[in-house]
Amino acid sequence: MSDDSTKIRSVKWWWISAIVVFVAGMTLALIGVQRDQELIADLVRTPSGCVSTIEISATGRYYVYVETKGTINEIGPCNNDARNFEFDTPPEVTVTVTDAGGDAVDLRSDDSVEYDAPDFMGESVATFVIDEPGTFTLVMQSPQADAVVAVGRNASMMDGALLVSGASLVLVALALLILAIIVTRSRRRSRQRVVANARPEVYVTDESRDMWAPPRPEDRAGRS
Repeated sequence: MSDDSTKIRSVKWWWISAIVVFVAGMTLALIGVQRDQELIADLVRTPSGCVSTIEISATGRYYVYVETKGTINEIGPCNNDARNFEFDTPPEVTVTVTDAGGDAVDLRSDDSVEYDAPDFMGESVATFVIDEPGTFTLVMQSPQADAVVAVGRNASMMDGALLVSGASLVLVALALLILAIIVTRSRRRSRQRVVANARPEVYVTDESRDMWAPPRPEDRAGRS
């Protein structure tokens, strides 16, 4: 196999690798966005003046969010109609969480997490850590009757593992594409230089022109 064939194959592999990595990154990112939106939709929501019973089956950190856009479903006498809501600014809320024994769960102020999905928008106002799974009771009060809070895991779409991995692969793919373009242009210039150096040089001579020279002495002597 010639050196030129090897170089052409290497350039093709740059392009193929970039495209494969880009497709993989976009696929992971789209799956991550879909899962994050499902996580946001599955948050436990409680409207103002209501008491919600929350079943928490895993230990770890949870957040309380105040939502500025979303939908609250019918959850009984406290909220007997499904409705949409939207606020320009987050409503003021007071939230308490107690465990099955009636002991208050330690809520700490936290505004580090935000989410903005097509159907829901919210930001965290408190966080708490669950050491033992169980049944918990949440009470929310607000001067705004339409206020809604949500409880669940970190819902930030920028913290999703799949989304972050997908975005990282897309960046790697862009870097590979840039390298592929540079290598392709370099190979093309090299071929152009080789072709230019290989062009034959043409010399024009006038062989039909008579070359005159004075007669030699012996030629003149023979004629006398």
